[in-house]
Amino acid sequence: MVTFATPDRLAAYRARLRLPFDVVADTDRVLYGLVGAERGTNREVWSPGTIRMYLRLVRAGRKLRRPTEDIHQLGADVVIGRAGALRFLSLPTTPDARPPISELIAALD
Repeated sequence: MVTFATPDRLAAYRARLRLPFDVVADTDRVLYGLVGAERGTNREVWSPGTIRMYLRLVRAGRKLRRPTEDIHQLGADVVIGRAGALRFLSLPTTPDARPPISELIAALD
């Protein structure tokens, strides 16, 4: 996994999300640029779907935290094969428009 969080935050990020794999910092967002991940507008970042997603989390008892990173950087879901070939790329236009994990896993096969 690649994030633009600073290297000193990676261990806590990995622990909080209970990730079973390494997390790499791309603070200059080189990879984000290479795959075409853009910065979102306020309307894109705070889309109705994103607001619904946060409301569901709050209703489920999740405590929201103040953002510590750039909320306008839109994500990218990328799978790169062992030979370095791009196997999967999704560039969501809003934070809530991410592909199902099953699609990412299928790209590994």
